Amino acid sequence: MQLGHVPLALAIASYDWNPKTVAFCLAMHFLPNADSLIERTGLVPPKFHCTVTHTLTFAAVVSGLVALVSPHYGVLTLVCLVTHYLADLGSTVGLPLLWPFSTRKFSLRTFRDTDYWGKEMYLGYYRQPRAWVLEGAVVAFLVYRLVATGVIAA
Repeated sequence: MQLGHVPLALAIASYDWNPKTVAFCLAMHFLPNADSLIERTGLVPPKFHCTVTHTLTFAAVVSGLVALVSPHYGVLTLVCLVTHYLADLGSTVGLPLLWPFSTRKFSLRTFRDTDYWGKEMYLGYYRQPRAWVLEGAVVAFLVYRLVATGVIAA
């Protein structure tokens, strides 16, 4: 999933709709992809994206640390990270969800991986019909949540 991560994060934030929660959910939902920024700097080896930051261990550690400050935001962190993984699970790249206990990569192979950066990534991803179906479903869920919470009128 590419741009669909935004409405997914907003749908999560809709359960506690305020500017602080919206910003927090967007940040936590995109946190796993910070690995791609680190990879671009050359500080980590190529193919670092979708490794350690895309694991249930990472989700547990980060949400646990956040929960020390705010249990409410700790739960939101866990939900944001796990839904990020679920959205990425359709990619052929595979996610090492059980690392460090297992190196097995999980993938539903719903859409072809088109890399993690730049114009070609977006063009390659959005040429796939299943990408439109997946992201359309996420946008529809966000619209449902916005109507259900009264943010927009039906």
